Amino acid sequence: MSGRTVLVSGAAGFVGRAVTARLAASGAEVVVALRRARAVPGAARAVDAGDLAAPAPALAAAMRGVDAVVHAAGLAHRTGVDPAALAAANVTAARRVAEEAVARGVRRLVLVSSAAVFGKQHDGSFSEASPPRPDDAYAASKLDGEAAVRAAVAGSATRLVIVRPCAVVGPGCAGNIPRLVRLIRRGLPLPFGAIGNARSFIAVDDLAALIERAAVAGDVPDCVIGAHPEPVSTPELIRALAGGLGRKVVLLPVPASWLGAAARMAGQGELWRSFAGSFRADVSLARHSLGFSAPTPVRAALEATASALR
Repeated sequence: MSGRTVLVSGAAGFVGRAVTARLAASGAEVVVALRRARAVPGAARAVDAGDLAAPAPALAAAMRGVDAVVHAAGLAHRTGVDPAALAAANVTAARRVAEEAVARGVRRLVLVSSAAVFGKQHDGSFSEASPPRPDDAYAASKLDGEAAVRAAVAGSATRLVIVRPCAVVGPGCAGNIPRLVRLIRRGLPLPFGAIGNARSFIAVDDLAALIERAAVAGDVPDCVIGAHPEPVSTPELIRALAGGLGRKVVLLPVPASWLGAAARMAGQGELWRSFAGSFRADVSLARHSLGFSAPTPVRAALEATASALR
């Protein structure tokens, strides 16, 4: 990738940091667009772009001479977030970045979206051809952001690639993983031994490699899912985290149907689906079109994640 200039938004975030480091290691000149300019490892320069959901003259200026833009900024999946804030961060900001990229003649725009647009649970495997079915405000905002960006680049010379990663793991990740680590640390038996699901994950460095490929490959798909080819079950996930913590964990074989009923009675049905339901991605398109297959075993990525929290 030597000689190319790539602008990365959201470079201070979990995924954005990994993307910046990966691009820099490949020889690219990386410009990072941040709400408040500061040093980011691997970045050649930082731009104070302010709120990307508002007009950003600094962002427009930073895109001069840029070969590709990776839009990794956005509001992550959290509970209790105002839908208006989700719309501003994941729809309006994405559209503005796309509009600036088109106006400046940027040839490639990579939008980091989410496999959450397919829902929290999926019977069988899903692929890029599967219909989206977002089942919460976050997933809906990511899908709306995709539509807004598609509209912004339509008819232009800017080629759009949407990357939809499954759950991204690695040191510093958020979501269910830190919660499970806290449970394991208590040393109590956990009632999850009978969950027989299969969920797809991807290590953050592998996702960064896929995004880099999407930014530079000559023939690219419009949309690609990011995941390791082998999913893991929830009991396997817990054992991997326990291994990273250097602890043993006892998993009791409580019927999953009982636990699911209890979760729904407690108003935690959505959390239960994302924890115990199956969500298996078909990653053949990434392999066939981009020559990419995530190399880091999910167990190793989970162990590293937990080890960083020891």
